[in-house]
Amino acid sequence: MYLAFVDGNIFYWRGFKSLYLESSILIRQVASLLSMSILQKISKMERTTKVGFFAPFIALFCIALAILLSPGFDWFVNALSDLGHYTRTDLGPYKLIGAIIFNGGLITTGLLMLYYTIWFFRETKDAPTRIGVLPLLVSLMFLIAIGIFSENFGELHYWVSVGFFLTFPFSMWIVGIVWLRFKHLRWFSIISILLPFLSVVMWADYLNGTSIWQQAIPEIITAFSAIVWLWVINLLHYQGKLGQIIHEDEP
Repeated sequence: MYLAFVDGNIFYWRGFKSLYLESSILIRQVASLLSMSILQKISKMERTTKVGFFAPFIALFCIALAILLSPGFDWFVNALSDLGHYTRTDLGPYKLIGAIIFNGGLITTGLLMLYYTIWFFRETKDAPTRIGVLPLLVSLMFLIAIGIFSENFGELHYWVSVGFFLTFPFSMWIVGIVWLRFKHLRWFSIISILLPFLSVVMWADYLNGTSIWQQAIPEIITAFSAIVWLWVINLLHYQGKLGQIIHEDEP
């Protein structure tokens, strides 16, 4: 071990360097093991499970990318749907590309999650849960329609957007209420019942004209809460905690 004297202080250069290198190697090994473990788990997942986990993030990624391509976008002024307008010029020079990405992301996520939800509905053996999934199926159809009928379609876009934001909370409420029967799922039931009220309050504030924001903030809050809710349902299924609800012999 080499010693160095600087201003009366002794520095063990070689010792510190060795400790740093060993720590770096250990961190890389742990990161490698974790990544391999995650990749192995993903590779063993059934297709529907992979779709349930990754499809929601396509929409979030496309929204984020569309915002980056629209420097004029303002969370307190615009609606998220403004990102999907093909001919607006006030949000940036790459608006057409951003609109294609935004609308394409909504359509892709909607189709993939519709595929997952139809599978979940078919495999559900609990009748009350099936009733709760029905509004979700309708809501995802509206989500696809939002991407197809962009702001360029005027009033039609408005109504499909309203349809999406109105139907999704009912799925959360119904599923939350009917899953109160299952003791190990009561924590999720309570969250499912309470979470939509955050969106309700924000939308009521906006519609009353008392909010400091436009549609974008309540829209992203509603969308994000819906994504997290769906993701947790898929996680519960992946962990085998929905055996009383769906067929246990299915992945």
